[in-house]
Amino acid sequence: MGTSTGDRYECVVAGADILGEVPMWCDRTRLLWWVDVRRAALQSYDPATGRHMARRVAEGMLIGSMAMRRDGGFLLATNSGFYTYDPDANEPPRPLFNPEPDLPGNRLNDGRCDRRGRFWVGSMVDAERIPGGKLYCLEPDLRCRTILEGIVVPNSIAWSPDDRTMYFADTHRQLIWAFDYDPDDGVVTRQRVFKDWSHQKGRPDGAAIDEDGCLWTAMVASGQVIRHTPDGEVDRVIQLPVSNPTCPAFGGDNLDIMFVTSHSQRLGDQLSREPLAGGLFAIHTGCRGLPEPRFAG
Repeated sequence: MGTSTGDRYECVVAGADILGEVPMWCDRTRLLWWVDVRRAALQSYDPATGRHMARRVAEGMLIGSMAMRRDGGFLLATNSGFYTYDPDANEPPRPLFNPEPDLPGNRLNDGRCDRRGRFWVGSMVDAERIPGGKLYCLEPDLRCRTILEGIVVPNSIAWSPDDRTMYFADTHRQLIWAFDYDPDDGVVTRQRVFKDWSHQKGRPDGAAIDEDGCLWTAMVASGQVIRHTPDGEVDRVIQLPVSNPTCPAFGGDNLDIMFVTSHSQRLGDQLSREPLAGGLFAIHTGCRGLPEPRFAG
C-alpha cells in the first residue's frame, strides 16, 4: 500500500478489466457493483468476504453505465439503448428504447442518477473522437430530454450535496464544467468551466462527490485521482500504480472507502509494466461519500 500523498490503497480485485467503469455501492446487498464495458460484464465485490463475481450480460453488448433501480435490478445504458436487467432472474436484459436508433456507431457512456431518480447519461461515437455525442436526461416515466450536443467523450456526472450544482466533463476536451441545477425540474443553467485540464497530462474521466462537496475525479493517462474543492482548486492527489484509473465511488458500510476502477486497453508493451491495470482499487482517504441514488423508473 501507499501513495504520493500518504493515502492507503490496495488492489482488491486484480481482474484485468479491459474497460472497468461506473462503480457504485449498493446499501441493500452491501456489494460494490461495476462493469467491464468491452466484455459486457456486470461485476460485484463483497468487501466483507473478498468475493468477486462477474456475469456476462449479453453477447455484443457494450454497457457504458448503469443505475440501480428503486424497484430492484439495474438500468443499463448500452450501445443499443436502455435496458432493464436483474442479475438474479436468470433472464436476458429487457429492452426499453434506443435514444439514437439512427446512429449505430454511437454508444451510451458515463451515466448517474440524480437524487430525484432521473438518469443522466452521455452518448459518444465509439470508434472516433469526434463531437457526435449528446447528454441526455432520462426521466422516471422514460421521457428522454436532450441537454447538450457536440460531446466527444462524456464523463464526470455528479451533483453537489445540496443538489444546486451539477458537474459534467468531456474527457477528450479535458474540461470539467459546472452548471446551476434545479433539482425540482432537472434543468441546468449557467454552464461554466469548473476546471481546465487541457495543458496537463491527465484527462478527467469518472467522478464522485464526498460529503464536504469536493469532486473526486479519476484522471485517465496520468494514474491519478484528484480531489477538487467546490471552487475548483486541487487539494488532494492520489497516485495509483496504473496509468488509467477510470471512475471513483465511495462504498463500504460507512461510505468511507473510495473504490476506483481502471482499464487495460491500448496499453501495448506498457501492459507488462502495469500488472494491476484493469484492477479495482480501494483507497482509504479519510473522507466519506454520499449514498448512490437509484433510478425511479
